[in-house]
Amino acid sequence: METKSLGFFFLFLIVLAAHETMVQKTEARICQAPSGKYRGPCFKDSSCNSTCKKQDQLLGGVCQGFACYCQRNR
Repeated sequence: METKSLGFFFLFLIVLAAHETMVQKTEARICQAPSGKYRGPCFKDSSCNSTCKKQDQLLGGVCQGFACYCQRNR
């Protein structure tokens, strides 16, 4: 009976070790696209960020070359 318990214990360790090596960690990727709601030249990141969050329903936004670009998860 003891050898069966020892066998199950080692099998459990092997399965646990295999599971740990199969788990992959991923990072969220951020994509940017021009805002569909922002009007006019973009000078302040805060106004672009506010428009992207409130009107475009995205993560936020920044000014790039006088255009407002909204950020979203990929």
